[in-house]
Amino acid sequence: MSTLENDVKDILIPMFHQVRALDEHAQGRLALWAAKMAVLLDAVGGNIVPHGAGQGLEINRQPHHGMRAWIAAYHDPNPLALVSRPIYMPGKDPKYELLGLCVTFSVVKVAFQVFIPFFDGDLAPLEDFHGSVLQIWPPTSPLLDWPPRFRFDQTSIQALAVRLNDNREDVTMEVNLSAAERVRRTPSDGPT
Repeated sequence: MSTLENDVKDILIPMFHQVRALDEHAQGRLALWAAKMAVLLDAVGGNIVPHGAGQGLEINRQPHHGMRAWIAAYHDPNPLALVSRPIYMPGKDPKYELLGLCVTFSVVKVAFQVFIPFFDGDLAPLEDFHGSVLQIWPPTSPLLDWPPRFRFDQTSIQALAVRLNDNREDVTMEVNLSAAERVRRTPSDGPT
């Protein structure tokens, strides 16, 4: 997995400051890394994810076909955010009907959201906040333009975290997104 860390570093760090296109390879690397991080964060915080999930990522070198991963622009003086939410089957006893885990976290100026399902099935259409949440796994486009139009902050990322909802509670949030910075750097600009 150290190769993955190096691959992702080369993709992720430029995303903090530059406009760029993410091809399917970059999307896949980011999704695999985000899935690995979601499994690790769960192991530290709650240990809901089955033990074989991390091993499956390492062996297959891609997220499980049922996993979903998204990215969004993030900007806040507090550069770290983490929300881990178990998703339950509606109307059932939560001890026995855990459907999956949704982990939303940020790394400097990029927010990641990973859904790890425990059963096969489909997700209902999800809020994309005016195109500001981009699906990277499975890829839905050969190229994604980065950054999206709007970005999240420490408050609005809570709305991103609850967009996967099991309807156990009514969720209503006012969401204020700010315009994302779109700075295009040229090779003559030099390192930043």
